[in-house]
Amino acid sequence: MALRHQTIKPEKIIFSDDSPNQDFFNFLSQEPIRTLVADLNVQVVHGPRKGAWNNFRNLIDIYCQQGENKTEFFHILLDDDIIYPRFYERHLEAHRLGHLSCVVSRRWTALESGQPISDNLPVPEAVANYPYSMIMLNSAILFLHTVGNNTNWLGEFSNVTFRASVAEEIIESQMAGISYAGLEDLGAFLKSSLHAPVGYVKEFLGAFRTSAQQHSADPMGKPLKSAFLAYIALAIAARNIGQLTKDQSAQAILKVAAFILQHYSEEKDMQEFCRVMHEFLASSAIAERDFLAVWSDFSKSVW
Repeated sequence: MALRHQTIKPEKIIFSDDSPNQDFFNFLSQEPIRTLVADLNVQVVHGPRKGAWNNFRNLIDIYCQQGENKTEFFHILLDDDIIYPRFYERHLEAHRLGHLSCVVSRRWTALESGQPISDNLPVPEAVANYPYSMIMLNSAILFLHTVGNNTNWLGEFSNVTFRASVAEEIIESQMAGISYAGLEDLGAFLKSSLHAPVGYVKEFLGAFRTSAQQHSADPMGKPLKSAFLAYIALAIAARNIGQLTKDQSAQAILKVAAFILQHYSEEKDMQEFCRVMHEFLASSAIAERDFLAVWSDFSKSVW
């Protein structure tokens, strides 16, 4: 219904049904849903059933395969999120400000029913105090105020629209040859910013619906552990490509290292990482090498 009520309708909608029994396809095929989506140019494809990120990659692959027929922009909307009626309208207005790699808008955190309850993504003070509703941010600002502070105030794929030219760039969740599995959304925004500025719309144009089944609700689950560890991976990659200084990268890593030791020291699958965190805190010369060796295997098994 969020797509039906957009003031500017999407040209095409591709649903990737990643359910075990094609439940979503069956749902769309039945009344009254079939009639409600009849004029929305809907295509349903089978998902790979190999986890959330592989499902996203499947959709981006299908989009890229359209060649010259693909739209100028694309949007990945997760099934537990809501976009408000002017989402595409305002995003297109932002894209027209200049050649932007992607446009991000603010979102509420909502109950599973969709009722907004809070803003869990407070933006940096300079962005919050900017006098206009839309702002263009370059890579230096974004890397410093996300990876440099170990925070993602941008959100996730549901509240971002991408330019077609960055599609293939974000399929592989790595930067400078280092995986950032667990932070695929933030990594995608940062990689996009290396090609062109990111537009930021300060209006709340959607909502992230919380539920007990989400990865973020399980602090001991592998996806969330990976997300914290991925900040270290991004800090190393950002330093390697000149987006963070050596000191900025080191300070960001130390904060994550202390957090990992505080929260995961008893977790069996985190013992090797905890050893490496002690190395980081002791300023060991081999800490980064050891981290990347352990991270390489761990990140491949996240999804």
